[in-house]
Amino acid sequence: MSKFNKATRKRVFLKLAITGPTGSVKTFSANLLAAGLANGGKIALLDTENKSASLYADLFKFDALDISPPFTESKFIEGIGSAVQEGYRVLIIDSFSHAWQGILDYKAALDAKGGNSYVNWNKAGTKFNDVLSALLQSQIHIIACMRSKMDYVLEPDNKGRMTPRRVGLAPIMRDGIEYEFTTVFDGDMDHFVTVCKDRTGLFIDQRFQVTEETGRKLLDWLGSAPEIVVPATSTGPTQSSVQVQFAAALADIDPAQVIAFLIDRGQITDDQQMTDVSAEYAKAALNRIEEFKKTVSDFDFLPF
Repeated sequence: MSKFNKATRKRVFLKLAITGPTGSVKTFSANLLAAGLANGGKIALLDTENKSASLYADLFKFDALDISPPFTESKFIEGIGSAVQEGYRVLIIDSFSHAWQGILDYKAALDAKGGNSYVNWNKAGTKFNDVLSALLQSQIHIIACMRSKMDYVLEPDNKGRMTPRRVGLAPIMRDGIEYEFTTVFDGDMDHFVTVCKDRTGLFIDQRFQVTEETGRKLLDWLGSAPEIVVPATSTGPTQSSVQVQFAAALADIDPAQVIAFLIDRGQITDDQQMTDVSAEYAKAALNRIEEFKKTVSDFDFLPF
């Protein structure tokens, strides 16, 4: 019997990125996309841009969670987990570039203490992989906005004179991040987008402005695939998701308090986060979450 099976497309949750320089209406386009994707469902937004998303509150219906510096990976992981747990249909992360900035800041802090730079990058990379895993494996449509590095090019205007035009280059993010997403829209200063990657095949070789219809077109494409059937023997969340749910359930407790408790109990080491607990420990805690939260809150934590 062959070990190979006929390849078929399965229904998945969309993971889409929008990149572009400042002024390319990434947030506006993300909200239009989300409205079409949500199809009447709830939309959540992780706002790292100093509450700038609220400027669109009179145009779009969404609930925001503000994330302020330092941009630690746990804030993004817990935000994603909360959006899933609270039943949102679509999550916008604006800006996902700040998750990468948080990783760079963590690496710089490690370097300042000395040690091997390669080892420090390995530690920092592990933290970013945790964020990326939470994003990619979450049971929710996600639109991740990413800032682009900017440059200027000289182009002729309608009178033939050379004038500078601002353009976006690579996103401010780990190299190769575009490979992780289903579709990546690159926005320009004229408020149009093209795709640098599109697994849907819907937008190849096109330049267009994003509308709600763009989101509905993606939703129709997603819905055209058969739904994934979970085997009856499944007992609950996968190992990758249960730790995210565990962290989200503890979001109302000071993260330093939770981490100190987990270190004291031998569940993680001092360079790990709450999502690094074992799946078994996370499941056990979730099964008695109120009692667990009280135990953590009562823990005698003395910050230094």
